[in-house]
Amino acid sequence: MALPGRYDSDNLKPFDNEVLETKLENQLITKLDMNQFVEVDYSLTEAPGMRKVIRTYTGTGNVEDLGMGRGNTEDIGAEFTNKEYDVQVTQGRFPFYDEQLMDDPIAVDKGVQFLSEALTNDITEKTVAELENGTGTIATLDFDGIVDAIAELPNEENNDMYILASKTAYAELQKSSKAFISYVEDFVRTGYVGSIAGVPIYVSKAVKEGEAFLACKSAVKAFVKKGVETEQERDANLRKTTVYARNVRVVACVDATKIAKFGGAGGEEEPEP
Repeated sequence: MALPGRYDSDNLKPFDNEVLETKLENQLITKLDMNQFVEVDYSLTEAPGMRKVIRTYTGTGNVEDLGMGRGNTEDIGAEFTNKEYDVQVTQGRFPFYDEQLMDDPIAVDKGVQFLSEALTNDITEKTVAELENGTGTIATLDFDGIVDAIAELPNEENNDMYILASKTAYAELQKSSKAFISYVEDFVRTGYVGSIAGVPIYVSKAVKEGEAFLACKSAVKAFVKKGVETEQERDANLRKTTVYARNVRVVACVDATKIAKFGGAGGEEEPEP
């Protein structure tokens, strides 16, 4: 009998690529879903090896109350900076032998799962690296410090904000704000551990020890050329199948004013003399 979506036990036919791509995409989504933390833009047209220029804007100036016969003393402006990003292919490889499949079919499924997790971790690490570009700070990692940081962000509503913290930073937050943190039951599925001041809190190993970020989802974009693409090659002599999974994307900070950081160089207090 054939194994659905995997192998034909009579002739050891490899995975169907379409089934495999769907499987990898679904696993990317069900892990710590970075779609919660970044906006996805499918407009990427550059090819691997090229560079994409990301332009970020910062508003300057303000409106003024004017009396009769008086005019503005400052202008409203939009300053911008350009940053170049390499467009790269991110790829993983998982080889296995027919004998492994016959001995333990579950091990092959696990290999595909680990391949997906590696792609997920890569996206997470790139997102956290872009969060480091934030211009705001969280003075103290407690309820008051987070409320103050929210007030400094340009968004008037916090419906697309989140807190992404390391385990040690979250432990600090738990101790200082335990009366304000609300807990939920879907931590295992999404990594969401609660909320403070209406902002959901997530924990990730990709965040450096002692650091945490408060950010708006629109602060970082993932420019994607395509979803997960798979390819397989077969070495009949060795009875070996190799599965490749890859994607082409650029993760970039597009609005540094929508990110506040605690810990590290940006959030440490100056030592007393």
